[in-house]
Formats: sequence, structure tokens, C-alpha cells
Amino acid sequence: MCRLLQLKRASSYFCSVILFIQGMHYLRNSLTIIFLMVGHLCLTAQTNMDNPFANGEPIGTVFANFYTGINQGNNPSAFEVRRAYLGYKFNISEHYSSKIQLDIGSPDDVSQYSLLRRFAYFKEANLQYKNGKVTAKFGIIPLQQFKLQENIWGHRYIYESVLDEHGLGSSADLGASINYKITPFLELDLTLMNGEGYSKLQADYSYKTGLGFTLRPWKGLIWRNYVDAIQKQETLLTIVNFIGYEIQDKLYAGVEYDFKVNDDFEKDQNINVFSAYLSYNFNKKLQVFGRYDILSSNTINGEDTPWNLYEDGSAIIAGIQYTPVKKVKLALNYQDWVPYAKNLDSEAYIFLNVEFKVW
Repeated sequence: MCRLLQLKRASSYFCSVILFIQGMHYLRNSLTIIFLMVGHLCLTAQTNMDNPFANGEPIGTVFANFYTGINQGNNPSAFEVRRAYLGYKFNISEHYSSKIQLDIGSPDDVSQYSLLRRFAYFKEANLQYKNGKVTAKFGIIPLQQFKLQENIWGHRYIYESVLDEHGLGSSADLGASINYKITPFLELDLTLMNGEGYSKLQADYSYKTGLGFTLRPWKGLIWRNYVDAIQKQETLLTIVNFIGYEIQDKLYAGVEYDFKVNDDFEKDQNINVFSAYLSYNFNKKLQVFGRYDILSSNTINGEDTPWNLYEDGSAIIAGIQYTPVKKVKLALNYQDWVPYAKNLDSEAYIFLNVEFKVW
């Protein structure tokens, strides 16, 4: 009975959060109504004592930071709340579960004005079926090639994974996926998706198909290869190659080399990215981490410079993370970007990043 009351209170609190979101100007009325209905259904479902598998919990995570530039001259400095995730996950039965999550943030962090705007999108809204070796998802689903790297990198609140950060795809999309665990060491996954990302609706008849395998030859080692393709005027290919290593609660390391062929469906416009990252835990509260990224593009026949020169460059992220309590992370870190174009200036910043969970 106490457990039931706690769940009811959590669900009621979640509905209050939804009501607060309703008053914010950037949410359309229809979106708010849908979320209110979902919150009500979650609250009602908690009272269903006939189903021993029925249970759920709210989700709430916030990314915030303070930064200051350390280049010569006039350096920018600001406090920011970059992103907030609000949602709910619910076990429907032994094999079925669902998850709905809002991503509240800026859809275009490149623009200097983007931090003044906040939009809410469904980052996840899916039904999952899991039975033995098979896991299937339908709806707005997280994509495995992003999730695996994010887990090894482990600092999404500081810096996105290399695929997300440099625009080689979206971390979630509308579609369906199936994962089959052939052996304890080998998994295959197939995804059919919209191809436009979770913040856009399908507006044409082109779909992206992804195929990947994950190999764990021995404890701690992860080897993943993945390819997806979508065809319009040209075929856009994304190929992901990743090796990760983890010693539980101590060391996490990852190396990946990814490339995109015919970017923006333009023939011979290719992008290559390399990323290496390492985290080491001294204890449960203190960790050091570092990462190095390289983004480069090819030179098209007849041209003198790479086609994407003004976006090409390298980045370094390094810092120390402190976890005072279970649901709070603080990280003091250095971030820089060194462009390959000689007429562009390098950027260097000191950040204090914070991640906290509200449930």
C-alpha cells in the first residue's frame, strides 16, 4: 500500500509538471493535451493491482552549465540551461513496455540565437516488446549506434557523442527496430526509420534503413559496425566503426571512425570523423576524462579546398567530474575547437557543467 501511494504521488507530481509545461508558449495545445492524457493514463495504470508486471516511474533530467571563453580579446561568458528531459516509462506486461519523453531544448545549437529559443519535442514515444533474444521497438525510438557510444563516453551533459555533435545523424527517429541476440557474444539489429530525425515529420516517401552488429568477444570489449542508407537524388550512406572497452566502475575507453557519403544528398560530398575518449574513476565520486575529435571533408574534383572546410577542425575536451550524490554530476572541464580554415579563429572555453535528475 505504501508503495502504491508513493507511485501515485510520483505520477501526480509528473502531471503537475505537464500542467506547468502547458503554460509555456512554445508548446502547441495539441501536444500538451496528448501529454496530459498520457500522464492521466499513467496515474490510472498505477492502481491496477491485477497485473503484477504493471509499474512505472517518471523521468526528469536537466543539463546546465556556466562557461567563459579564454581566448585573447572579448570572451563570451554565460549561465545556461541547455536541455531538460521530462517523461515517463511504464511496464505494461511481462513482455511489453512503453516510454514517452520530451526533449526540451534548442533544435539548432549552431545558431548564435538558438539559446534564446526553447522547443519541446518527443525524444522518445515508443512501445517495446522484449522476449528472450528478441527486442523490438516501434514509434519514436532511440538509435542503438548513438546509445552505445554515449554509454561509453558517459558525458552527454557536457558534449554530445561524435555522431550527434557533428551532424552525421540523429540520436532518435520515427520508425521501428528489431534486435536479435544470436549468442551471448553477438547481436544483430535492423532499423527502418523516417530518416529526418525525431524533431521532423516524414514529408516524402524516402526511408532510411540501418543494419548493424555488436560483438563482445570477451568481457569488457565491444566491437560495433553499422551502416544506414537513404536514397533521394543521391544515396546518402553513413558508416560507423566503433571499438569500446570497459572495466566495470573503473575505466571506460572508446575509439570510433565514421564517415558519411553524399552529405545532404550532394554527390561526392563526404565527411569523415574520428573520436577517441577515455574516462577513469578514482573512486565512486571522482573521475577524470578526456576526448579528441577530428572532423574533415574531402576535396571534390576540380576544387582546391575541401568542400566543407569552414566546418572542418579538431576538438579537445578534458576535465574532472565529481558526483556528490547519486543523481548529481558536476564537471569542471576545458573545451576547444581548432578550425582547419586559416582565416577562422580557434575557440577555447572553461566550462562548469551540471547534470541533475529531478526523480
